[in-house]
Amino acid sequence: MQTREVAIFVRELAQTSSVGPLAARFLQSACAVPGLSDGACYWRAPTDDSLQPLAGHGSSADLLPILSMEELDNPLVYCLLTGKACLIERKGALVDVGAGYEALRERLVEGDALIALPLFDSQRKAMGVLALSGAHSALLAWREDGVWQELVQLHEILMAQLHAQQGAKALAHHQRAEQLQREVAQGRSRTRLLAAGFIGVGATARRLREDMLRLADSSLSLLITGETGSGKDHAAMLIHQASSREGKFVPVNCAAIPKDLIEAELFGAALGAYTGAKRARTGLVAEAHGGTLFLDEIGDMPLPLQGTLLRLLNEKKFRPVGTTREQTSDFRLICATHRPLPDMVRDGHFREDLYFRIRQQVLHIPPLCERPEDIPALVSHVLLEHNRVRKARVAGISASAVARLQAYGFPGNVRELRSLVLSAAERTPPGKRIRINLLAELEVKPQKAATEQNAQAAFEDLWRTDSLPKALATFERLLLDDRLNQVSGSRRQAALSLGIPKRTLARKCLDWNLKGKDS
Repeated sequence: MQTREVAIFVRELAQTSSVGPLAARFLQSACAVPGLSDGACYWRAPTDDSLQPLAGHGSSADLLPILSMEELDNPLVYCLLTGKACLIERKGALVDVGAGYEALRERLVEGDALIALPLFDSQRKAMGVLALSGAHSALLAWREDGVWQELVQLHEILMAQLHAQQGAKALAHHQRAEQLQREVAQGRSRTRLLAAGFIGVGATARRLREDMLRLADSSLSLLITGETGSGKDHAAMLIHQASSREGKFVPVNCAAIPKDLIEAELFGAALGAYTGAKRARTGLVAEAHGGTLFLDEIGDMPLPLQGTLLRLLNEKKFRPVGTTREQTSDFRLICATHRPLPDMVRDGHFREDLYFRIRQQVLHIPPLCERPEDIPALVSHVLLEHNRVRKARVAGISASAVARLQAYGFPGNVRELRSLVLSAAERTPPGKRIRINLLAELEVKPQKAATEQNAQAAFEDLWRTDSLPKALATFERLLLDDRLNQVSGSRRQAALSLGIPKRTLARKCLDWNLKGKDS
């Protein structure tokens, strides 16, 4: 840092009035050093049983995991207990050191190495830990830099002073803090659950987590749309887990159950109700009482059963096959499909009244090709799981291999990415990183060329169509989607350019699940 930059930095630190902003400001400047990427500052809880996230760079404190003090092999916990700095040359080389460390490593995705520095109060008692992630050589150079040694010491002194001041205030407000903690504990745990469960660092992933948390405690039916392999079932499970419903999450794959058995699977059956029914069975609807019923691939549900499902949703009553007495079940319905339900409604393959009943709320999961910035975090998560399950020591993935994955179109979405990474990990020697040669079979196409090729194929299909209404509807969807992309999603500008009212465009966007904003 230049002399003037150091002076400004010191002044800003000295003017900070609380430990959280002080730690955040320090992390911001430290992570600006070439080779350093992201970091976190942790504070020892008053109960001494955990390390609480105080500030983060690269991930906000709300998304950082709480670290249990029982994870003695966790480098941050070890640093706090011993009062000594801890340098990890390869973050991925540590396995089975605790769920907290593994969750933190998923948040600090950049950089191979990690350094943890203890923070002491005025009595030389460890009060927290400062952790930085980056290249091993860069962390060594930063640690030996005389200027940064002085800045680290200044940061520690200021932290100790503010800690003492806030300690006196905290004692006066202890009871109030405990009450507030109880009030927010449930909401915070749900936020952390979604942050850990739905992997991604980009704006799209953050928006999806916010939407999932907002939808969690709603009693309205939810329809999740998206391409095959994009993670619709995973999103449904996370929404249930983040909700306050205490019952089970009961998944039903409507495409996998034989059509002649799906009614019995859903509603149950009495003894002898059909051939092979040698005993009475409880249906999945009854099992979902107090929880969530997830109907995957709802577009494949037989048309006759759709009417029965509609009555169940309206009245919360059902009748097991072979019985006359009705039963009730209090469940929240979540459905998912990759099929265009508006097309199916128009063609008579899906009931219109059921369609509007199951889409009281809609969540669209974008394809992986629209969020390539999340691929490094997803790869890190898959490798972490692989190392834990297989007791392997894959050290990570090379930058060139990540670039190859980000340039690939991923027609199979997250499911395909997971398979590719696991396959490459199986062929990677222990302690080594996945190299680009293990991904050589991927056919990388520029996104623009792929989009133009898809559009050309779509127009060729339209030209050969035997259904004029379907062709017109498909052309309308393609045109609206392209126009919205040209105007950055603005429905007002898109409507003006097409000569239609904005409310008409908004309704069509709703029907086609197209992205758009009200501006």
